[in-house]
Amino acid sequence: MGDFFRELRERKVIRVGIAYLVGSWVVMQLADVIFPAMGLPDWSIALVLGILAAGFPVALILSWVFEITPRGIKRSEVAAQPEAAEATNKVTPASGPSIAVLPFPDMSAEKDQEHFCDGLTEELLNVLTRIPNLRVASRTSTFSFKHKEVDLKAAAEKLQVAHILEGSVRKSGNRVRITAQLIEAATDSHLWSETYDRELDDIFAIQDDIAARVLEALQCRLGAEQLPNPTTENPKAYEYFLRGRGYAISGGARNKELAVEMFQKAVDLDPEFIRAWIHLAEECALNANFFSKDEKWRRFADEAADKAMRLAPDHVESFLARGYAHLASKRFAEAERDFQKAVELDPTFSRAYHYLARAHYHQGHIERAVEYFDKATEHDPDDFESPLLATTIYKAVGDNDGARRVAEIGVKRAKKILEDYPDNERAYYLGAAGLFTLERHDQAKEWVERALELNPDDPATRYNAACMFANYGDVERALDCLENSLVSRSWIENDPDLAPLRDLPRFQAMLAALSD
Repeated sequence: MGDFFRELRERKVIRVGIAYLVGSWVVMQLADVIFPAMGLPDWSIALVLGILAAGFPVALILSWVFEITPRGIKRSEVAAQPEAAEATNKVTPASGPSIAVLPFPDMSAEKDQEHFCDGLTEELLNVLTRIPNLRVASRTSTFSFKHKEVDLKAAAEKLQVAHILEGSVRKSGNRVRITAQLIEAATDSHLWSETYDRELDDIFAIQDDIAARVLEALQCRLGAEQLPNPTTENPKAYEYFLRGRGYAISGGARNKELAVEMFQKAVDLDPEFIRAWIHLAEECALNANFFSKDEKWRRFADEAADKAMRLAPDHVESFLARGYAHLASKRFAEAERDFQKAVELDPTFSRAYHYLARAHYHQGHIERAVEYFDKATEHDPDDFESPLLATTIYKAVGDNDGARRVAEIGVKRAKKILEDYPDNERAYYLGAAGLFTLERHDQAKEWVERALELNPDDPATRYNAACMFANYGDVERALDCLENSLVSRSWIENDPDLAPLRDLPRFQAMLAALSD
């Protein structure tokens, strides 16, 4: 209800309502004096009252939809949003070729190939995103259609693309049957379709052929340098790699461990498999940072990152992998150097900016951290984490306008994620912080409680809930959530949300127990 009244104020509905009532009172006073002098019947005054009463809701509705500006009357930005979104969703030929790759479902009899299918879908996305002048819908957006009955035309409008690539996978032993079809959404016509019934050894050729056929149908050019580079010729190793990518996409502590297991199997079969080493380093570092105190994850991250750097010393993701390993081991200055090198090699690499911001934050470089969170936000329109993490930092440096700006961006993106992934606790607890900044307190409380309900034992969920409860003055519950949450000393010391707890003995004891 608070949000509703805030919206009424922002659209000036309340102001218009008051002005209308005052104006109506003036009109009635004039009518009461002038109408009898003009010899008009008594019922004419009642008629004016009726017209004014009927016009009141009309005036409120118009003030909700329109606003008066120096350039004249125009649609309110918020009210016009659905219309603008509808216009954006209609892709015209001038916008260039565009495509979305929907998740390939598992049609195997045992239904045990889901992560293989997810990994294959991810690889096809990676191939297509390398093509100049081809706009590809993000994985976050396309995977929201997983396990759903899909109206392709509606999906294309939502994803703002003109074409949909869909298919399925059926795997039995060493044989794989992959179907793929390219559909023009506007006409619901098939531009190309194919069924591949082959040995798993042919998986690379299948991916190449699908990409080439799609681009041929879209009249794009696919040069040899754009073909996928799996960096292995071992099909079994690549199968494990695809499964690892599928588990990594799924998220959660258990899936992260399974992803590590799959990537390890891949590099055991092919010790020169660069991409598997890179992803192995990333998943081990994430386990160390967010899911486990076991020192083995830091050691594994270091070993995998070192191997990736030896195999591909100039590869942008090798620097990213080593940066992850340095973060996991709390070598923040070294992590900063690696992430800086990654963004120099690829100035559009949003993940590198995100982690570069984290490396600066851990070192207390607050202004640099917010700068790089902003760059990550700019380069990835699906990234809700960077703007919401930046919200707290803007407040820490006293820039409340900046905090509200990035909070608006982050909350909007988090809501979009939650439409498709309603059990995403990270979107809830980070979004709650953004809602708090925007003074939408009731909704912020609902979101943080929902996050705890979804995953009450997750350390990151507990830490962010502690920040929210500290802001609300619920000190004991904040300390309860902070207990056993995995967070580095450098992060907790720089977090302004925990200021209400700093002088408390229980908080000081927790801080003393943390290593740098």
